[in-house]
Amino acid sequence: MDVFDKSVEKDGADVGIKVWTMSEVVAEGQKHAGLDLSAFHPKTDDIYMFCYTSGTTGDPKAAMLSHRNLMSCAASVLSVGGIVLDEDDTVISYLPLAHSFEKILFALVLTRGVAIGYYSGDILKLLDDLKELKPSYFPSVPRLFNRIYDKITAGVKEKSNV
Repeated sequence: MDVFDKSVEKDGADVGIKVWTMSEVVAEGQKHAGLDLSAFHPKTDDIYMFCYTSGTTGDPKAAMLSHRNLMSCAASVLSVGGIVLDEDDTVISYLPLAHSFEKILFALVLTRGVAIGYYSGDILKLLDDLKELKPSYFPSVPRLFNRIYDKITAGVKEKSNV
Protein backbone atom coordinates (compact mmCIF):
# COMPACT_ATOMS: atom_id res chain seq x y z
CA MET A 1 0.00 0.00 0.00
CA ASP A 2 2.95 2.36 0.61
CA VAL A 3 5.03 1.43 -2.43
CA PHE A 4 5.57 4.39 -4.73
CA ASP A 5 8.38 6.21 -6.49
CA LYS A 6 10.15 8.19 -3.76
CA SER A 7 10.80 11.03 -6.22
CA VAL A 8 7.14 11.92 -5.66
CA GLU A 9 8.00 13.02 -2.10
CA LYS A 10 10.73 15.33 -3.44
CA ASP A 11 8.43 16.71 -6.15
CA GLY A 12 5.86 17.50 -3.49
CA ALA A 13 8.41 19.07 -1.16
CA ASP A 14 9.67 21.25 -4.03
CA VAL A 15 6.25 22.90 -4.21
CA GLY A 16 5.51 22.90 -0.48
CA ILE A 17 3.38 19.76 -0.34
CA LYS A 18 3.98 16.92 2.12
CA VAL A 19 3.28 13.56 0.49
CA TRP A 20 1.94 11.01 2.97
CA THR A 21 1.90 7.25 2.65
CA MET A 22 -1.35 5.46 3.48
CA SER A 23 0.30 4.06 6.63
CA GLU A 24 1.09 7.61 7.76
CA VAL A 25 -2.48 8.73 7.06
CA VAL A 26 -3.87 5.79 9.04
CA ALA A 27 -1.47 6.45 11.94
CA GLU A 28 -2.44 10.13 12.02
CA GLY A 29 -6.11 9.20 12.04
CA GLN A 30 -5.57 6.78 14.90
CA LYS A 31 -4.11 9.61 16.99
CA HIS A 32 -7.52 11.28 16.80
CA ALA A 33 -9.70 8.18 17.07
CA GLY A 34 -11.43 9.53 20.17
CA LEU A 35 -12.84 12.63 18.46
CA ASP A 36 -16.61 12.68 18.13
CA LEU A 37 -17.20 13.64 14.51
CA SER A 38 -20.82 12.51 14.35
CA ALA A 39 -22.02 16.10 13.98
CA PHE A 40 -20.16 16.22 10.67
CA HIS A 41 -21.52 12.96 9.25
CA PRO A 42 -23.71 13.52 6.22
CA LYS A 43 -27.39 12.70 6.45
CA THR A 44 -28.76 10.37 3.80
CA ASP A 45 -30.70 13.15 2.09
CA ASP A 46 -27.86 15.71 2.18
CA ILE A 47 -26.65 16.69 -1.28
CA TYR A 48 -23.54 14.76 -2.26
CA MET A 49 -23.02 16.37 -5.66
CA PHE A 50 -24.55 18.32 -8.47
CA CYS A 51 -24.38 16.37 -11.72
CA TYR A 52 -24.37 18.77 -14.66
CA THR A 53 -25.64 17.96 -18.14
CA SER A 54 -23.91 19.30 -21.21
CA GLY A 55 -26.96 21.15 -22.44
CA THR A 56 -27.04 19.33 -25.79
CA THR A 57 -30.85 19.22 -25.65
CA GLY A 58 -31.33 22.72 -24.27
CA ASP A 59 -29.93 24.72 -21.38
CA PRO A 60 -27.38 22.94 -19.17
CA LYS A 61 -28.98 21.61 -15.97
CA ALA A 62 -27.85 20.20 -12.66
CA ALA A 63 -29.32 17.15 -10.98
CA MET A 64 -28.93 17.12 -7.21
CA LEU A 65 -27.71 13.71 -6.05
CA SER A 66 -27.93 12.81 -2.38
CA HIS A 67 -25.70 10.53 -0.33
CA ARG A 68 -28.54 8.01 -0.44
CA ASN A 69 -28.52 8.15 -4.28
CA LEU A 70 -24.79 7.62 -4.48
CA MET A 71 -24.57 4.80 -1.96
CA SER A 72 -27.60 2.94 -3.30
CA CYS A 73 -26.06 3.00 -6.79
CA ALA A 74 -22.71 1.81 -5.45
CA ALA A 75 -24.33 -0.97 -3.40
CA SER A 76 -26.45 -2.11 -6.34
CA VAL A 77 -23.28 -3.06 -8.25
CA LEU A 78 -22.68 -5.77 -5.67
CA SER A 79 -26.05 -7.33 -6.48
CA VAL A 80 -24.92 -8.05 -10.05
CA GLY A 81 -23.93 -11.68 -10.35
CA GLY A 82 -20.23 -12.37 -10.83
CA ILE A 83 -18.93 -9.11 -9.39
CA VAL A 84 -17.00 -9.72 -6.20
CA LEU A 85 -14.76 -6.85 -5.13
CA ASP A 86 -12.25 -7.05 -2.29
CA GLU A 87 -8.86 -5.79 -1.15
CA ASP A 88 -7.06 -8.01 -3.70
CA ASP A 89 -8.64 -6.12 -6.60
CA THR A 90 -7.56 -3.01 -8.48
CA VAL A 91 -9.55 -0.69 -10.71
CA ILE A 92 -8.30 2.03 -13.02
CA SER A 93 -9.70 5.53 -12.78
CA TYR A 94 -9.56 7.51 -16.00
CA LEU A 95 -12.93 9.26 -16.18
CA PRO A 96 -13.16 12.86 -14.95
CA LEU A 97 -13.47 12.78 -11.15
CA ALA A 98 -16.64 14.88 -11.45
CA HIS A 99 -18.29 12.21 -13.63
CA SER A 100 -21.21 10.63 -11.78
CA PHE A 101 -20.13 7.08 -12.72
CA GLU A 102 -16.62 7.80 -11.43
CA LYS A 103 -18.03 9.11 -8.13
CA ILE A 104 -20.13 5.96 -7.68
CA LEU A 105 -17.17 3.75 -8.55
CA PHE A 106 -14.99 5.65 -6.06
CA ALA A 107 -17.53 5.18 -3.26
CA LEU A 108 -17.94 1.50 -4.09
CA VAL A 109 -14.25 0.62 -4.15
CA LEU A 110 -13.55 2.54 -0.96
CA THR A 111 -16.21 0.52 0.88
CA ARG A 112 -14.65 -2.74 -0.39
CA GLY A 113 -10.95 -1.93 0.15
CA VAL A 114 -10.18 -2.03 -3.56
CA ALA A 115 -7.02 -0.28 -4.82
CA ILE A 116 -7.50 2.57 -7.29
CA GLY A 117 -4.89 3.27 -9.94
CA TYR A 118 -5.11 6.59 -11.74
CA TYR A 119 -4.24 6.83 -15.41
CA SER A 120 -1.34 8.95 -16.64
CA GLY A 121 -3.62 11.77 -17.75
CA ASP A 122 -3.25 11.07 -21.46
CA ILE A 123 -6.27 9.15 -22.78
CA LEU A 124 -4.23 8.15 -25.85
CA LYS A 125 -1.93 6.21 -23.50
CA LEU A 126 -4.76 4.46 -21.64
CA LEU A 127 -3.79 1.05 -23.07
CA ASP A 128 -0.23 1.58 -21.77
CA ASP A 129 -1.68 2.51 -18.38
CA LEU A 130 -3.77 -0.68 -18.39
CA LYS A 131 -0.68 -2.77 -19.20
CA GLU A 132 1.21 -1.15 -16.32
CA LEU A 133 -1.57 -1.27 -13.73
CA LYS A 134 -3.12 -4.62 -14.71
CA PRO A 135 -6.48 -3.84 -13.09
CA SER A 136 -8.71 -6.75 -12.16
CA TYR A 137 -11.72 -4.66 -13.25
CA PHE A 138 -11.97 -2.05 -15.99
CA PRO A 139 -15.12 -0.06 -15.33
CA SER A 140 -15.86 2.12 -18.29
CA VAL A 141 -18.52 3.88 -20.32
CA PRO A 142 -20.08 2.75 -23.62
CA ARG A 143 -18.36 5.50 -25.60
CA LEU A 144 -14.89 4.09 -24.85
CA PHE A 145 -15.94 0.49 -25.52
CA ASN A 146 -17.37 1.63 -28.87
CA ARG A 147 -14.07 3.31 -29.74
CA ILE A 148 -12.11 0.17 -28.84
CA TYR A 149 -14.52 -1.95 -30.92
CA ASP A 150 -14.19 0.40 -33.90
CA LYS A 151 -10.39 0.33 -33.68
CA ILE A 152 -10.29 -3.48 -33.51
CA THR A 153 -12.78 -3.80 -36.37
CA ALA A 154 -10.78 -1.38 -38.54
CA GLY A 155 -7.59 -3.31 -37.79
CA VAL A 156 -9.20 -6.63 -38.73
CA LYS A 157 -10.55 -5.17 -41.99
CA GLU A 158 -7.13 -3.72 -42.83
CA LYS A 159 -5.35 -7.03 -42.18
CA SER A 160 -7.91 -9.12 -44.07
CA ASN A 161 -8.02 -6.81 -47.10
CA VAL A 162 -11.84 -6.79 -47.02
